[in-house]
Amino acid sequence: MADTPVEMTFIGTVRSRDLLPEGSSVVAAVSGGSDSVALLRLLQRFASHMGWKVMVLHVDHGARPGSPDDAEFVRGLASGAGLPFVLRKLQPPESGSLEDHFSRERRRIYGSCCEDGSLVATGHTADDRAETLVMRLLEGAGLRGLGGMDYIGGGPVRRPLLDLTRAGLREYLEEMGQEWREDPTNAGKDFLRNRIRQEVMPVLEAISPGSSLALARSSANLSLWRDMVDEIAGSHLDEILDGDTFDRRLYGELPEAVRLTVLWILAGRPRGGRLEIEKTDRWILSGNDGFHDLPGGTRMTASGSGVRVSVSPGRKGRKG
Repeated sequence: MADTPVEMTFIGTVRSRDLLPEGSSVVAAVSGGSDSVALLRLLQRFASHMGWKVMVLHVDHGARPGSPDDAEFVRGLASGAGLPFVLRKLQPPESGSLEDHFSRERRRIYGSCCEDGSLVATGHTADDRAETLVMRLLEGAGLRGLGGMDYIGGGPVRRPLLDLTRAGLREYLEEMGQEWREDPTNAGKDFLRNRIRQEVMPVLEAISPGSSLALARSSANLSLWRDMVDEIAGSHLDEILDGDTFDRRLYGELPEAVRLTVLWILAGRPRGGRLEIEKTDRWILSGNDGFHDLPGGTRMTASGSGVRVSVSPGRKGRKG
């Protein structure tokens, strides 16, 4: 059977990005929605050819009444394909951001499922990447945020569908007669991403067809520049840091983008806190003595020409 355009794009991305090497143990994160169901079918399509050992993982977030039905649907997909199935259940947090809580819990689950060196394949598409870029623009994000999601995520996470659109994947499933589950929460407007998906992206597509793919390509290009700045900043950090101290003059000679990335690295690469990092940068350049705490628990203590890097009392130290 000849490969379809969707299949050719999928395997091309996997190979060119070395996302799921031959012989890999792959944990398919399947929610039951069209994107993740298409991911599973694509993994099945090439499992024998690539020597993959595929396992199906479903995370039941327990956030709505129909979630157990989604879990049974995914269990049925795994059973029908003769694949191992793992179910993990979560509980909504008592307080705080629902999205942040579930995101942390999913990362924890992915890590626990991959202690044997397995890789987790998720169903994020070009549409998700484009929506993320629009969200970050609205937040006033810098290069790091605009780079958005990449093919290789944190830890074992891999995103082999980033070159494919949601519409293309649904058409692929429809052609093979494969059903999927619709998550009713995606139709709500409580979350910014949903509003962008429903109200912004259709307008952009109407103005310029192919906008989702174009925005996804822009995000991919920005991620390359982000990675280059990270590499340059890491090299300069090694040059200016003497033990736990760096010279203010040498630091001030660096380009602003590099300085901010140096501080971000010293802070332990936090997911947020850009404004505080910018404030610390201005303070270091001012020549004032004293201290500033970076996001994540790193303290910068300045005295004269030197700035010492240490752990802020009562806070977690920076990651290596």
